[in-house]
Amino acid sequence: MNYWGYRIDTNKRGFFFDEIREGRLRQGWGYEDTHDLRGESVDEIAKRNFPIFNKVKKGDILLVPRIEGWDEIVIVRATEDFDKGYYFSIDPKMEDYGHVFPVKYEKCFSRHNINADGSIRETLKCRSRFWNINRCGEEIEKILSTPDSELRTSSSYEERFRRQVEKSFNEEAFADAVYEELNKTAQASEWEFILCEGFRRISPDSYSIDTTSNKVENDHGADIIIRIPGILNNSYIIAIQVKDYSENVSNAVVDQICKADNYFLKEEGAILIDKYIIVTRAKSEVNAELIKYAEQKNVKILFDKEVKQLLSKMGRSFLGDTIV
Repeated sequence: MNYWGYRIDTNKRGFFFDEIREGRLRQGWGYEDTHDLRGESVDEIAKRNFPIFNKVKKGDILLVPRIEGWDEIVIVRATEDFDKGYYFSIDPKMEDYGHVFPVKYEKCFSRHNINADGSIRETLKCRSRFWNINRCGEEIEKILSTPDSELRTSSSYEERFRRQVEKSFNEEAFADAVYEELNKTAQASEWEFILCEGFRRISPDSYSIDTTSNKVENDHGADIIIRIPGILNNSYIIAIQVKDYSENVSNAVVDQICKADNYFLKEEGAILIDKYIIVTRAKSEVNAELIKYAEQKNVKILFDKEVKQLLSKMGRSFLGDTIV
C-alpha cells in the first residue's frame, strides 16, 4: 500500500467534497474529449494526470488538503486500481474535471490537530498536484485509527516551543534560556520537530520542509529535508541531520548525511545544494577532528553556539510583531 498527496481546485472545494462523498475523486484539465486518459492521442495538458492514473492502486490512501475547510484535510482510499476504475465524464455544470477516480471517504482532520504529526503538515505544503508521502504512512494510520471526535483538538510541539519562547524572551539571555529549557524537556526525536517548525517560520512559504521517518532516513541520512522549488521542474534540497550528542562526536555522523549526495538526484531528480549536521549539545572546541572531516565532505556543522543563534532567530520569527 502507498500513501499520496493529491491537490484539487480549491476554488471548487464544495463540489469536490460532494463528489468524494459519492465515491468520485475528480481532477482538472478534463474539459474536452481529447483529455480522456484512455484515448489513443491524449492532449499534452492532460498527460500530467498520467502519474495518478498509473500509480495509485486499490487500497492506497490519498490525502486531499483544503477540500472542506482551508485547514482541513480529507483522507480517501482507492477502491480500485486507478488505471482500471478510471473513467472520463465532464461535469455538465462545471464543464471540467472529467477525470474520475474511484475512492471511499475515510476521515477529515485539521492539520493543526494534536494527532497530525509535523511531517504531515510539512509535506502538505508541497505544490505538486500529486506526490508520494509514504514517509508519513505511520502517522496517517494513527489518524485513521483515531475517533472523529478527537480530530479537532489543538497541537503539540509547536505550542511547546511557542510557550517556552513567550516565557523566556523577556529574559536578558533569551537564547541561553530557551536552549537550556529545551535540552531539559525535549527528547532527541522532538528536536527534529521543534527545528522543523522553526525553519518553517523563517523560510519562504514556497519551501517544503519535512521531517523523515527512520526507515527513509536510513536511505539518505537526513532528519529534516528542505525542498526549494526551481524555476522549471527541478527542486533543490538542503539535507539536515539532527543529533543531541554531547562531548566528542564520531565522524560517522558525517558519513551518514553524505548518503544524501546521490539519493535525491537518483530518487527525486532533485539537486542537493547543502548538507548540515545540527548537534544540539556538543561544543566545537572538543570536535576539531570532526570539523576537519566534515569540511572535506562539504558538510556544515552547527554546534551549541550556532544552535542558540538559530533558536533566537526562530524565536523572533515565531512571535513576530509581539517582540519589541
